[in-house]
Amino acid sequence: MKPNRFSTWVLCVLIIGCAACNKREAEQSRVKPDKNPSNLPAPVDPTKVKKKLSAQDIQKKAKHSDELSADEKEFVRLKVLAGKGDAHSQTLLAHKYALGKGVKQDMKEAVRWYRVAGKKGEPKAQFNLGYMYYNGEGLPRDYAKAADWFRKAAAQGHAGAQGSLGLMYDNGEGVNEDNTEALRLYQLGAKNGDMYSQFNLGCIYDSGEMVPEDNAAAVKWWLKAAAQGHIDVPNYLGSMYNNGEGVPEDDVRAYAWWIIGIGRGDDAPRNNMALLEEELSAEELIAARKLADQLLKEMKADTQPTKNK
Repeated sequence: MKPNRFSTWVLCVLIIGCAACNKREAEQSRVKPDKNPSNLPAPVDPTKVKKKLSAQDIQKKAKHSDELSADEKEFVRLKVLAGKGDAHSQTLLAHKYALGKGVKQDMKEAVRWYRVAGKKGEPKAQFNLGYMYYNGEGLPRDYAKAADWFRKAAAQGHAGAQGSLGLMYDNGEGVNEDNTEALRLYQLGAKNGDMYSQFNLGCIYDSGEMVPEDNAAAVKWWLKAAAQGHIDVPNYLGSMYNNGEGVPEDDVRAYAWWIIGIGRGDDAPRNNMALLEEELSAEELIAARKLADQLLKEMKADTQPTKNK
């Protein structure tokens, strides 16, 4: 059985994270994310949190707009526009219901508005419906329907949907397994900026599974994913530099990438770092830390939006 790959499943602005294995210590593993979003707020004491109102209660409060919070006012505004048929507002309203932002969380209403907007061709709504069907959030899990909605969004250039549909063709979930179509979709998603597609494409080139093995191409796509903040890919890049695969061997740079990985919350590089620390001099370790800081600054600069002149 071939390993599953990473993908991204985004509900509004929430990114689902996955854990990767240590590339030097275990076979490279790519698993589909079916966990909760990694940046959901931690549980809190409900007695210390302001109770969120239902949509009906907010509508009643709207008569006295000065009593509404900023999020509640935005919810009311979107509700009016959504009711008038604006697909973009319908999608944003669904986000509000899904996240419980400005209104009490209501997944049924989120699904209803995503579906309304999705049928009108709104790609973000189509993508989120695919996500919900895939993970069984707010809807019964249905891979075939997930693939249908991802396909609609992918056809409109939604990068996450392209990569997600690629994953489904890769694993034969809801569609017949098709490596050619999976590769095509991964490539589309990667070129359109989806970091998980970039990561997957790097894994494909590294393993030689669907294409001739090309470690340099693997590093190229992993660097793009790393620049967007991918949590696990620094561990892979560190191993490539440590082993001289696709790039000249460079233990200082390897250690620097592992520092970045640890900083992003991935514990996988720790054993490799401990081994390499025994080989590097004190000066090299200092250089590696400085290089890690430099790489982070460069990646941050690369991902800053450019202003129109």
